[in-house]
Amino acid sequence: MQVGIKLGVGAAAAVLAGSALSLGAVAGATEPPPNPGQQESVPAQPQPVQPEEGQGPGAIEVGPEGAAKALARLEQRNIQRAPWCHGRVAVQQLNVRSGPGTENPVVYKVVRNQPVNTDWGRIVREDGYLWVPLSNGRWLADYKLGDGNGKWYVRYTNC
Repeated sequence: MQVGIKLGVGAAAAVLAGSALSLGAVAGATEPPPNPGQQESVPAQPQPVQPEEGQGPGAIEVGPEGAAKALARLEQRNIQRAPWCHGRVAVQQLNVRSGPGTENPVVYKVVRNQPVNTDWGRIVREDGYLWVPLSNGRWLADYKLGDGNGKWYVRYTNC
């Protein structure tokens, strides 16, 4: 009789374990295994860090006061300010794009000390930069926004 009880308890345990496995209730399991042909989830790949618009040394770094002045350009679009600002590239090279924002393609690059004329009356804030159009209709980021600070990529003479 004892053999029958042991066999009966063992059979019941096997049936319960089998049903638990089919429900995915195994300790440590969070989801059932994928069915054949079902796509398995792929861990997210880290996004590559996009290089800054202005590359190389020479950017004019500013503290909170300078950053506030740079951002104030967005609000100070009036007749008293020169519409075209003249400056020279401060960094080794600076991307010139077909439009404001890093999603627009790079058309060419300007290099350190190259003169640029920008329209401060049409400044656009996008992708962590202040973008200004050049006299030829292309755009460059003349200022990189920071956490309470920032840096200029162009050294202006009349603005």
